[in-house]
Amino acid sequence: MTENPATPAAVTIGDTVRLHPQGVSRFKILDIEDGRALIEAVVQSPGTYPFSVQVKYLVPADS
Repeated sequence: MTENPATPAAVTIGDTVRLHPQGVSRFKILDIEDGRALIEAVVQSPGTYPFSVQVKYLVPADS
């Protein structure tokens, strides 16, 4: 993943993000702690589950 230097101040709990600037999948931030965010896919489908990723890699998703 590519680090996004502007991300830490740009995202908060409840925001919708992507894992890459050109990413297709969108994720909702459920929690942020110690530089890591717990995120979950916006589109629910079988086999999806929340997972943790470093906040520095998240990219705010366009509305």
